[in-house]
Amino acid sequence: MGIRDLLHETWVSVAANKGRSFLTILGIIIGISSVIAMTSLVGGMRNMLVNELGFSQARIIYVSAYSTSMTDKDLEALHTAIPEYEAIAGVNYYFTNVTTTTDQLNYMVYGVTQNFFDVMGVKISAGREFSEEDSRQAARVAIIGRGVNFEVFGDTDALSIGSTINLGENQEAYTVIGIAAGDAISESYNLIYIPVNTLQERITGWYYLDQVIGLVSEGHDVTQTLDRTVSFVAQHKGVEESTVYAFSMQEIIDQLNLVMTGFSAVLTMIASISLFVGGIGIMNMMLTSVSERTREIGLRRSLGARTSDITKQFLAESITLCLIGGLFGLIFGFLGAIAVAAAVGLILPDVQFSAAIGIESVVIAVVVCVAIGLIFGYYPARRAAKLDPVDSLRYQ
Repeated sequence: MGIRDLLHETWVSVAANKGRSFLTILGIIIGISSVIAMTSLVGGMRNMLVNELGFSQARIIYVSAYSTSMTDKDLEALHTAIPEYEAIAGVNYYFTNVTTTTDQLNYMVYGVTQNFFDVMGVKISAGREFSEEDSRQAARVAIIGRGVNFEVFGDTDALSIGSTINLGENQEAYTVIGIAAGDAISESYNLIYIPVNTLQERITGWYYLDQVIGLVSEGHDVTQTLDRTVSFVAQHKGVEESTVYAFSMQEIIDQLNLVMTGFSAVLTMIASISLFVGGIGIMNMMLTSVSERTREIGLRRSLGARTSDITKQFLAESITLCLIGGLFGLIFGFLGAIAVAAAVGLILPDVQFSAAIGIESVVIAVVVCVAIGLIFGYYPARRAAKLDPVDSLRYQ
């Protein structure tokens, strides 16, 4: 039997029982659509988080400076000792109350060195960054995230530049000079930034940094730079290396990818249960088809059809049913993922989320459908091929 004849006979057999064929492949449709939708949504979530971190974030190294009493001057020494750093910034953290006309809110304040925004890749959507004069004079100026802008001034896009916000125990007025860009999942969304000198001199009186953040230049190994940083800080401050806590964002990104991959695998396994059920439906239909077409099989054998021809015919029918189910499953899965992503966008308009639809999903779906067709169609096909031609012709 030629390929053309095989395809024709397969299509005629499948089309002869449209209703039964549809009910049989329904499990395949549900299974494939569930797997595609879940993997697309998980992939979209992973892309959203990684994109939010940004490419440069993979090159960032964080060093806990609190236990080593590092100061602004130590940043220069670190940069000189390890020139692989493109830039190094320092941060102090402070938790403060902000009183509005209707409520009292709590926010984290970051006291940052001037190059902090360049190191972290934080963009200013309105206003300006801190100047050298702001840092030198410990000016009472602030840059706020869009979430703070919304809760304090009433709108994420409000023109609040020039307004004041009260910070610290004495609730001193700070002039808002900038709005940090970023949606609801951005670190900057609910943060307030002020110059580190301002935080140290006007609020905390604590002149040591809480954290040092370095951006490694492109082309340099982040892990090696991390190890050198730990060694230098320990030697420079006269402490044991075990007391210097440092990590890189690349480690966080790798862990994120590992977690999301595991999460996707678990969801895929759960959704694959319907594929197994669909496979059983395929086998059941093919066994029924073998019983109904026993005389046809006997006639084909008597006319010279080989055992392999009968096997190929029924396997082709099984695979065709699975591929049709997979095609509809792909369509419904992608549409479902897009619909869920759109719903998330409506519920959380500040979150930029979209389903990650890749060609690998299509390839996997096709391979899975062919595999199901082969596995669950093999037994019925072999059973049909082994029927005795004489007994088959006598079958009523």
